[in-house]
Amino acid sequence: MNKLSAEDSKRVSTILGRLDKVAEVIQEKSAEWGMPFDEARSLVNELDSASDNLEQMAFGPESLERRQIEVMAKVQTKEAEVIQRDADEGYMATFETGAVIQQDADEPYMAAYRDDDTSGVNHGTSTTGRPLT
Repeated sequence: MNKLSAEDSKRVSTILGRLDKVAEVIQEKSAEWGMPFDEARSLVNELDSASDNLEQMAFGPESLERRQIEVMAKVQTKEAEVIQRDADEGYMATFETGAVIQQDADEPYMAAYRDDDTSGVNHGTSTTGRPLT
């Protein structure tokens, strides 16, 4: 890989940004345009692949790896939400308290599980600072 000048690096970044924008527009507008979902997905995947290949050629494979790690970190910090609930699951709302209703005095470690989230368990720490998992 050759070292790019600042101007060339800026050009490549602009092209990468344009490819991402085109993919985003296709995702947002494909249904409105009457484009079948599978075709839109295929086109977006091809654009993403071309963008990844260009990034690797221009900036090296470590650039793509760094960006993928950043994206995954953002994805893991997003909160989950219920997108659709069956009509017969009205009782599920009772689990949306967000707080512990009763906690035994000898269970202070349970505060580490307060968010009841796999990510919180996997990345959380105990009261002594040790990882939970």
